[in-house]
Amino acid sequence: MKISFKNIIWLLLPVIISGCSKKNENYKALIKNGEIHYPGVIANTNYRAGNLRTMLLWNPSPDPKIAKYVVYWNNKQDSLTVSATSHDPLDTVKTLVSNLKEGTYNFNVYSIDSEGHVSISTSINGVRVYGPIYLSGIFNRGYNADTPFLVNPLAGSVKLKFNAPDSINLKTVIKYVSNTGKTNTVILKPDSNTITLNDFKFGTDITYQSSYFPLKGAIDTFTVANAGTYPFVRLYGDVSSAYIKNPGYPFIRGDNGRNKWGTPKDWQWTPNVVNQTNNGNGGGWSSDYGGVVHVEAKDYSGDPVVNGKVYQSFTILPGSYELDFSTAGYGGTIDANEMVALGSTLPDIDKLKGNANVLAIFNGNQNNLGGKHTLSFTITQKTTICIGWVITTGSYTYMQFTGVALRIL
Repeated sequence: MKISFKNIIWLLLPVIISGCSKKNENYKALIKNGEIHYPGVIANTNYRAGNLRTMLLWNPSPDPKIAKYVVYWNNKQDSLTVSATSHDPLDTVKTLVSNLKEGTYNFNVYSIDSEGHVSISTSINGVRVYGPIYLSGIFNRGYNADTPFLVNPLAGSVKLKFNAPDSINLKTVIKYVSNTGKTNTVILKPDSNTITLNDFKFGTDITYQSSYFPLKGAIDTFTVANAGTYPFVRLYGDVSSAYIKNPGYPFIRGDNGRNKWGTPKDWQWTPNVVNQTNNGNGGGWSSDYGGVVHVEAKDYSGDPVVNGKVYQSFTILPGSYELDFSTAGYGGTIDANEMVALGSTLPDIDKLKGNANVLAIFNGNQNNLGGKHTLSFTITQKTTICIGWVITTGSYTYMQFTGVALRIL
């Protein structure tokens, strides 16, 4: 049986035409509202951490038709809309997402144009949101446990020493009481490990409280819930070297002489004390016992010293103190007054009794001058005081003092 090729073509043609027709109908159904259009997407997404919130950032789409962006999270259960105010890809869109719980979030951002077309989503994943759990895990900045502070009694200051902070430390707020009784606040920055309090009232508390960023660039800071109390800073023990120049044990010579008699370094004296043979310049100091404050009648047997003074003044901080005066040799008729007084000099010997400026005094004579005598006194505010001796001798009289020592209790 012969089959005509022409006939086969004619037989298949309706089938082909029918198949093409169905495909065209399907395609038309897909594009019945026009061509498929995807608006431009955002770029360079990022975020900044916050306290139960976050700030999302991105560069806007350059598509001029973009009217808004919709941000979804929690599997699209939550969303917010951001108006498209710029189409410059160099600008940055910032939007706050608030009322979040502490944890990690994934966000999806869609661009929507003025005709309602929706872009494919851009994800911002791994967004950390911080809150009370994070707050409970931060602590005040650590201090140097070996040497937490250095005291400078002369300046009336204390230097606090802290350890290097974490990189996310923002600041540490330090509160202390000044010498005037006022509570002062200073800020220790993260790039500093020390801070000096120049007017600190010794014996009062210092508190410190640190703040942190949870991440660099965060929009919120977290402050440790409770302030810490710094190790107690006070002056105590022997502070002679901090206040008294040339306190003795032995006393250092202040002149250039080489024989027995001289003058004491860093102390002041009245002219009548410098009364010994040494080219007319010796007295108030001698080389006995390696170096003593030495007051003696002129050449021992000559004119007495009346109202002679050897003294030193300095500014002292508030506190309760003890001052020791130590004696070596002595003899003759003696009226020697070891004392502490307000001001820059000592009162005259005939004005000591009942003098309000005298804080403490020991009156020594030929029967009781020997040994060590301790004077106690209290300073309530930073002030200048004077310590030393006011002496009247008879002829054939001398007295030697080996040193003084100042302690704060």
